[in-house]
Amino acid sequence: MPRKPMKGDVAADEAVYGAIRRAMHMGRLAPGTKLQEPALARVLGVSRERVRKALHRLVHEGWLTAIPNRGTFVPSLTVEEMREIYDVRSMLEAAIVRRLSEGHTTAAAKRLKAHVTEEKAATRRDDRGRLFELSGEFHVLLAELCGNDELTRLLRGLLTRSTMHFSIAAPQQLTNCAGPHDHGDIAEAILGGKEDKAAKLMLGHLAGLVTLQASRAPERQSTDLEEAFRGIKARETKTGAPQGARSS
Repeated sequence: MPRKPMKGDVAADEAVYGAIRRAMHMGRLAPGTKLQEPALARVLGVSRERVRKALHRLVHEGWLTAIPNRGTFVPSLTVEEMREIYDVRSMLEAAIVRRLSEGHTTAAAKRLKAHVTEEKAATRRDDRGRLFELSGEFHVLLAELCGNDELTRLLRGLLTRSTMHFSIAAPQQLTNCAGPHDHGDIAEAILGGKEDKAAKLMLGHLAGLVTLQASRAPERQSTDLEEAFRGIKARETKTGAPQGARSS
């Protein structure tokens, strides 16, 4: 009978998954990069089994692409594909903010305010990886607050692809005209019940992101994993001390 996963195992698996996601959000893994288990295990200081679980999960969620007999890769997204995704997002998200502006619960307002506060904190820390992660979560949160699971799943799928492109194409320092900086104004309009303003701000926000990314399309380049995961740790432990990498 298979051993039941321990709490520490789950935490360690989550740490490896989070480390890879963080490197992607920080724009350190270029499109087309092949992610090999032995190399990742060595760089992250974990077992190949943990890396394998994380890669399978990321493929399932759409963050990575698995090609039979070739391996697992960071996906590429053309500017044309990116524009199509944002076209669909514009239709959905303008409607989402209108609905929330018409009415929302006190709990929803509290969650929205807390999220914007966390984004501002990440901006002050200059934590690009966390800021980009929160940026995508902001849009999913708006869908969740509508209380429609199908809508949330649809938007989450679109965001997986567009967030990846954004994290690679966006500059290290975002200006106030595009990116997460707009979220506070959108939230304020929603909470103020200003439907038209909220929709206009959202459409302008998404259009700005398209312009930003189209002008700086990501280029295929080799990725040095040591550099990509510099400062990002995901070490599994048994007794609190870091364990070295090992084969599964």
